Amino acid sequence: MSLFNTETAEMRISRNGVEPLPNPPHAGAMLDILVSDALVRYWILERPAGVASAAELDLYAADRFAEVFGDDPEAWVLRVDPLPQAERWLACAVPAIFAVDVARAAEDKGWRLRSVQPRFVREYNRHCRDLGRDAAFCVASSESTTIGLISDGGWRGIRVHPPLGDAAASFGALLRRDCRQAGVAFDRLQPTVVGSLRAAAR
Repeated sequence: MSLFNTETAEMRISRNGVEPLPNPPHAGAMLDILVSDALVRYWILERPAGVASAAELDLYAADRFAEVFGDDPEAWVLRVDPLPQAERWLACAVPAIFAVDVARAAEDKGWRLRSVQPRFVREYNRHCRDLGRDAAFCVASSESTTIGLISDGGWRGIRVHPPLGDAAASFGALLRRDCRQAGVAFDRLQPTVVGSLRAAAR
């Protein structure tokens, strides 16, 4: 648990579990929940034709999640970033035990929840304005290496790998492999690496 100068506390959920949640310093204190990418599922959702409402989009995302991962979407909280002009959208799924149950427990203690975010989503939101139309955005943390591929201004791929220190392959090898899978030219992308292990990507 950490407290920023803004008085918003941050609770981190790692693959080792949920850290103990203290009582808030005062009723209604703000709380952000940050979920490790090692616990999150990411995929690129092709823009569907004829979806007329948010409810239809939710059903479409749940169907695709079940197809891609073979898991029951009811056990997850799914989020999609449906940019109006984009052909592909970034989607993620957080286990409901963290996004719902932990959040509810925090609110029962008197916290006011501001957000539940995966680490990659938070870091991308912080840095997206600095990225070009052809970019490889990587969050290199002690728990995972998440690489998102953007080509011609649109999402083309995203994968979560082991941490760089533990991975059998270098960052360059991982990036080349991801580019091949997504059908993107490796030499077109400008890499941006953030996170505690960013130096290992050099």
